[in-house]
Amino acid sequence: MVETTTTPGRMPARSGAVRNLLRLVSVLRVLLPEYRTLRRHTKGTADNAAPARFTASLVALGPTYVKLGQVLSTRPDLMPQAYVDALASLQEHGPEVSAQVIDVAIRSELGKPVEKLFATFERKPVAAASLAQVHKATLHDGAVVAVKVQRPDLDRLVARDLDAMEAGLGWLYRLFPRRMQRTNLRAFLAEFRRYTHQELDFSQEGRVVDRFRANFADRDDVKFPTVYRSHSGQRVLTMGWVEGLRLHDAVRSLDAEAKHRLVTRLVDVMLQMFVSDGLFHADLHPGNILFHRDGTFTLLDFGMVGELTPLQRDRFILYWFAVVQRQTRRAFHHFKSQTHMLPGANEGAFLARFTGLAEKFYTSRLSEMSFTKVYLDMMMAGYEHGFVFPSELMLHAKALTTAETLIFVLAPEARFEQLSQPFIAREYAARAGSMDLLKRRFTQIVPEFLLLGELLPTQALDETWDWEATVDVFDELREHLGGTARRALESGGFWQALVERHAQMALKATPLAVPVSDLMKQAWDRYYELEPTVAIQPTLGAVFSTHAAALMLAMHRTLLRHGVAAAESHRLIYDIGWSVYRQMAEPPLLVASAFTRDPRKRLKLATDLFRSFPFGPPSYEWRDVASLDGAIAFDCVKCPVAEFFASHDASELCMQTFCRLDYPLAQMWGGELRRCGTIASGAKHCDFRWYPLRRRADGGASPAASQRPDLNGE
Repeated sequence: MVETTTTPGRMPARSGAVRNLLRLVSVLRVLLPEYRTLRRHTKGTADNAAPARFTASLVALGPTYVKLGQVLSTRPDLMPQAYVDALASLQEHGPEVSAQVIDVAIRSELGKPVEKLFATFERKPVAAASLAQVHKATLHDGAVVAVKVQRPDLDRLVARDLDAMEAGLGWLYRLFPRRMQRTNLRAFLAEFRRYTHQELDFSQEGRVVDRFRANFADRDDVKFPTVYRSHSGQRVLTMGWVEGLRLHDAVRSLDAEAKHRLVTRLVDVMLQMFVSDGLFHADLHPGNILFHRDGTFTLLDFGMVGELTPLQRDRFILYWFAVVQRQTRRAFHHFKSQTHMLPGANEGAFLARFTGLAEKFYTSRLSEMSFTKVYLDMMMAGYEHGFVFPSELMLHAKALTTAETLIFVLAPEARFEQLSQPFIAREYAARAGSMDLLKRRFTQIVPEFLLLGELLPTQALDETWDWEATVDVFDELREHLGGTARRALESGGFWQALVERHAQMALKATPLAVPVSDLMKQAWDRYYELEPTVAIQPTLGAVFSTHAAALMLAMHRTLLRHGVAAAESHRLIYDIGWSVYRQMAEPPLLVASAFTRDPRKRLKLATDLFRSFPFGPPSYEWRDVASLDGAIAFDCVKCPVAEFFASHDASELCMQTFCRLDYPLAQMWGGELRRCGTIASGAKHCDFRWYPLRRRADGGASPAASQRPDLNGE
């Protein structure tokens, strides 16, 4: 006789299969008619009552199917919008469980009767949902609390239904292998199983609330309920009772200024969740937020949360930038990079649909197409054409859309992309400027780039790796590269590599009494004689500019020695300087152009960047000046380059070279520069007045911006 072995809590394989079959039959009897109606609805034959019937059928099948409906309500890529709207009601309502059953559940979980744990306990629940119901109670210390109690026998019921679903899906894959390969149902069921098991553990929800509280510890405008660990377990969660105004009450009681402040706070909190922290509340409908008269608000019900990886958050930021800049292909790149392609996927059709949605967003009114709605619609378009997004991204998109509704109730004319712009810019700067990120990206990218001249694709970059081993290896590399760099510096290698090519191009076009190579060697010799007189500067940009001044002076003296007239020497050195300066000017222009097409804003951003590097404080000192004629106006009140030239009685050389370079720079940046004097000319400061480039009726540039500066005077 063969002995049948079983795993505790599981039925023997044969009886389990029979149980799964019987459960599937009962489920299919209920859902097959509704599925046929759903198919007709998807094809455009609408039955207005069908979504409500489908929702009622899920309720009749029990808590697992109610939970399935709740998850489907967050997946508009899988369900028509009418069904999504109907299923949303499952988030809020469910049949009540009797007080006696609740008493038994609390005693079983916490080991004490209700009257020992609570001073008062209201028998009628204040809310009932698919997995639990909530009762208002008072602790013996007087604290008013909300007690969330799980429905009885849920573990067994959910396990039964999930096993039956998995068995049914397995049969479908065996019966229709090709068709099923073009779906993502296995991944969806695995995610649903994981999500449901997590939600059955109320202690995990308590830990999630604590994580949110820690993430927002430095803010006093958003609050989270207190979790009472002594009165909580896996099936019971006790949190502080929160009183406050519902959204529509808050709208009626707040004036316009208070609403504006509240909208700003809400957007900031939402974006911290959705972009900065990655841990987000996935169901921020009006019922899950309470507003207080002091301008603060409390978030409730953390049963549905999501979390994005750092890479997914970075992609969202870059997608946001691309959409706001109307760079559709760039937005599509970041969008598609996060998908899994099913067999038969059509990228061309996806791009065409994506582009159409983007164009509709660019030209639509807010009521027709909001930023978050187009984000969600683009994901749905991807699914239609065989591109599947991770479930957490779908949840992220749906949660953003739900949260945006709160904003629209308070500020109907608001645009999410405009409200979010300061936060996104700040978050991008924090991420891109993080020294830790820069070090990690350096160690990931530089080895292949230096040896092979190629950049690794994103999919080849690991998010985690052995950082200690990396540090050890790069310490060794730094030591050896440092020696190489020192030897190159001692021989002028870096300077020569940077300057020599530009100098030779200018000098070869001019008749000289000596070969260019000999003249350059003599200029470098003079430079190293002058270099000890260059003051040590506290910033790298000033180190570069003052040493460039020394090289200019060495070149000028060498040219004069070989009979070149002073004016001709000024012209040659100016040409060499502009050749180098123009390359330095390109990055600020590119960065500014990435943010704006407005000529004045672009000019302002570029000049601000240049005043940070290479001409940043404390070596250079700047003073902003009010302007009445639209100029971007500021003065340089300290210039180490002018100080160097003055110390060598060479201020005229500074005036004819360094001081002139900003004129063509202004033209390159789309403007013109006007000034009255410079420190080198004897003025107390260098005045900078930048004007956006004027355009004539024929489309040409204004003469002031297009002509080369006169080198014979200011």
